[in-house]
Amino acid sequence: MSRGQSRWSLSPRGLGLTVVLFLVAAPAGAQGISLERLELNPGAAGSLLVGTGELLPQGELRVSTVGQYQQDPLVLYAYSATGNSSTRVGARVSNRLSAHLAAAYSLKHWLEIGAQIPLVAFQRGDNLIDKGFAQPVRYGLSTPSVGVRWGLLSQRDGKVMDVALGLRVGLPLGNASGPMGATSAQFSPQVMLGRRFGWFRLALESQLLVPAPSADQAPSQQEVRFGAVAATVGRRLRWELDVTGSVPLVKDTKPSMNLLVGTRYLVNPSFEMFALGGVGVGSAPGTPLFRVMVGTAFGNVTPPRLPDESSVNCSADLKHTAEECPDLDEDRDGVNNGLDRCPYETGTQERKGCPLRDLDGDGIEDALDACPSEVGEAAWMGCPMPDDDKDGTQNELDSCPASPGPPETRGCPKNDLDEDDVDDDVDLCPKQKGDPKLQGCPESDRDGDTVANRFDSCPNVSGTVLNYGCPPHEIPLVEITQAELLLKSKVYFVPDRAVLDARANEQLKWVVKVIHEHPEFPLISIGAHTDDRGFPNANLQLSQEQAMAVRQYLIERGVAPERLEARGYGGTRPAANNGTMMGREKNRRVEFSIIRND
Repeated sequence: MSRGQSRWSLSPRGLGLTVVLFLVAAPAGAQGISLERLELNPGAAGSLLVGTGELLPQGELRVSTVGQYQQDPLVLYAYSATGNSSTRVGARVSNRLSAHLAAAYSLKHWLEIGAQIPLVAFQRGDNLIDKGFAQPVRYGLSTPSVGVRWGLLSQRDGKVMDVALGLRVGLPLGNASGPMGATSAQFSPQVMLGRRFGWFRLALESQLLVPAPSADQAPSQQEVRFGAVAATVGRRLRWELDVTGSVPLVKDTKPSMNLLVGTRYLVNPSFEMFALGGVGVGSAPGTPLFRVMVGTAFGNVTPPRLPDESSVNCSADLKHTAEECPDLDEDRDGVNNGLDRCPYETGTQERKGCPLRDLDGDGIEDALDACPSEVGEAAWMGCPMPDDDKDGTQNELDSCPASPGPPETRGCPKNDLDEDDVDDDVDLCPKQKGDPKLQGCPESDRDGDTVANRFDSCPNVSGTVLNYGCPPHEIPLVEITQAELLLKSKVYFVPDRAVLDARANEQLKWVVKVIHEHPEFPLISIGAHTDDRGFPNANLQLSQEQAMAVRQYLIERGVAPERLEARGYGGTRPAANNGTMMGREKNRRVEFSIIRND
């Protein structure tokens, strides 16, 4: 006869009926057995009761406290010899109130350890002393357990499902007098697998309960336990439906099953509340008529999310990041967090959720500005123009981009090649030592007006510097520079012809005068230009003929032919925009360039 069973006869009213009484608790003085057939899932990843194959993220800790009430978890029945009928003898434990402490910690993303401590706060049963059973211990320690789980596959790593193996060890530390705890260690290898399908999860768990060898251990406790769960995910308020059960591996013992519905609510990222309730089916120890569980959890209790899912924290009163909640619009600008480049600043859809910003005030918004903290130019994508020699003068404006110099010398160093105390960049005669009063040139000043002869429009008559060396009562129509004779009025032609207009006479007389008075100019190049209207070849031909007409005019008034050359440029060298009437007028011009020997 197996331990935990006893045969005895009932003969009510002389019927002499032989029955079998299945004892689901030991008699008084015998060793206790565990009534904790339903255990918590310590990490509670996906389900409060069933292992889903999902482990806690690395470094996270979860601690749970649960209060549980069970109605009739241990009832004795007498069965007929044929097993076709049964009679309730009494409830060995009719009311049971217990507390469960559970904890889980993830050492690695693939390794989780856990522990559970069930404490009986109160239990009572029917008076079965006349049947040979003492009253149960009212409070004490049931069967604590420790366990470890190894994650093999994880959806968080992109795998198709979650798969984990586990090993739980029940410790024989419960009260031995009465149905409090097992009297020998129990080993339970586990297999857990599950998968999330959008807003819900399905999972299965299977474990084999193997008691350690003991002379006092009832073999009926060897059994296969299973669990299945369907649970919602991704919300603060979640629901789950759990089915758990056991199938004994020895004769004359019955299977059992529990059906429970639970809910859990995330109060904040570190605190969760939950409740479960359901019924039990079967007569195995620890299978109550019904049970109710209420508990709380502390620690990192926010459920982890898959890469393409929103966090449970995506609620206005919970702290979260924009990255955790791609479907929300944190700054309410019409661009969801997942697409918003500036999720915490109100922006526009055109700028992908970012506002218009121009930190350096250069007129180029920061999103398009390659140098957002430096004032720059559009041509350089918002960056300042390059300045290779770092002298503060940008390359395009620097006459000496490889040698640093001050801005007043156009970026060139102050040099004085002829050692006349006039820097080369302002010395009109940089290769000849001259007088600083004559801008570095050695020429004499025949009229003594401090304007060097070669730059004096009236070299034979004393004048003023502001009037280009001419006396105040005379208005010079030519200014002499280092490179050219600058005209104060235009040289007019008959429209579209190489014939001088009478209005050009006064200006050209001044050109003849200056050339005669400056024999040091060996060659004057006459350049004629047109606008861009008409055919380019025709414009080139016209400008060449106009330059020749001016040259001929000067020759006829005494200028030596060998001192003059004529060049027509057509519209190839515009001085202004040809798109406007004023610009085209400026482009139709005659220029006199000085070709100096030095």
